[in-house]
Amino acid sequence: MENEIAPLTLPGRKMVEAAEYLARSFEGSAATNDREGRFPAENIEAMAACGYLYAPLPVACGGWGVDSVHDVLVASSRMARGDAGITLGMNMHLIAMLTYVRQWDIARSREDGRRMAAIEQTMAELVHTRSIIAAAVSEPDQRLLLQSTTATPTGSGWVVNGRKIICSMAPAATHFSTAVNYKDDNGVDRYAFTVIDRNAPGVTVHDDWDALGMRSSGSVTVTFKDVPLNGKGPGRGVLAGTITAEYLENSFTSGPAHAAGSLGVAEAAFQAGVESVQGKRARMGDDAMRSTFTCLAAESAIELSAARAIFSRALQTIDEHYARFPAGYGDLESAHRVFGEAQRAKAFVNRTAISIVDRAMTMSGGAAYMNKHPLARYWRDVRAGGFMHPLGEHVAYDYLGGLALGTPPENL
Repeated sequence: MENEIAPLTLPGRKMVEAAEYLARSFEGSAATNDREGRFPAENIEAMAACGYLYAPLPVACGGWGVDSVHDVLVASSRMARGDAGITLGMNMHLIAMLTYVRQWDIARSREDGRRMAAIEQTMAELVHTRSIIAAAVSEPDQRLLLQSTTATPTGSGWVVNGRKIICSMAPAATHFSTAVNYKDDNGVDRYAFTVIDRNAPGVTVHDDWDALGMRSSGSVTVTFKDVPLNGKGPGRGVLAGTITAEYLENSFTSGPAHAAGSLGVAEAAFQAGVESVQGKRARMGDDAMRSTFTCLAAESAIELSAARAIFSRALQTIDEHYARFPAGYGDLESAHRVFGEAQRAKAFVNRTAISIVDRAMTMSGGAAYMNKHPLARYWRDVRAGGFMHPLGEHVAYDYLGGLALGTPPENL
């Protein structure tokens, strides 16, 4: 495919090439998995076995050393060409890996050897045990910084109670990175993530995913009923209900990760539309060519170039921010600047990808309306990106409009 986004690092090139190989191997079963609403656990196992799921981690800990957010999510866009549903869940795990790497980099910059050693041990254990971390964040009618899922202290430790929806890749998860609200020692509400073992008592993974698209993602409901945290608290977290630099930085990669799926689907759909027109011309000669096809192809080619550009630039902006603040979080203004760029990219890619897929359907004709045609799956899958947090479109436009007008919101 011409003019693809190229990885910027040598380790990143390895990851992108692996993603392309895996995408081709998953593509053959994607239609069946979509039709049956089946979660292909064997594909996740294959990514874990070859080390792909741990690529962001340092080589010394068993990873591939792909510490560039740009390169990790460019690889994800390649993966989405084969199966966007699998990519959706896989990205949540990769975000967790990038978070560990960021924490390790901060500890290294601060020369905090004890903290570094603890994180290195955790990363090495993740690789050794082939752990898979799914995100348990979304809730019905949620406010992003005010979770209804809670962590509360008991006489012997802490317990978590709550219900999470659309937990992608949950059927294969060994752990859940779970967003909770809790009160600290001063009675202040805080928002934090805690990692919960799938086999902990009180964890229930439901089999209830029956959606329009992303049907292979296994985005089921997970409930937590008095789940013990083994004496550990939920972690310091951030102030609940208030946008802080730390919250924004911790959320930098989530939006672009969803955009990666949309971009990969758009690229695959554009290619399918072009090949359909070329096939008609080969069968019927120049009489098959219509000015409509030329116009649609041109519009999609322009939008695809724009989507690639804004996506790549947003990812580079995140990497640049990390390099600028190696020892910790920056100021709120800097964080808004980067988060805003990431969210503009997400909003543009999500919306543009829908247009590209729609044009490809027109270029392909009635055949694309059949369930067996890949474009039917792309048409449904690509529509999921717009409501994925952070930020779904209904929140993103409030945030981005306020940012542009110099009045960014204080909450989400």
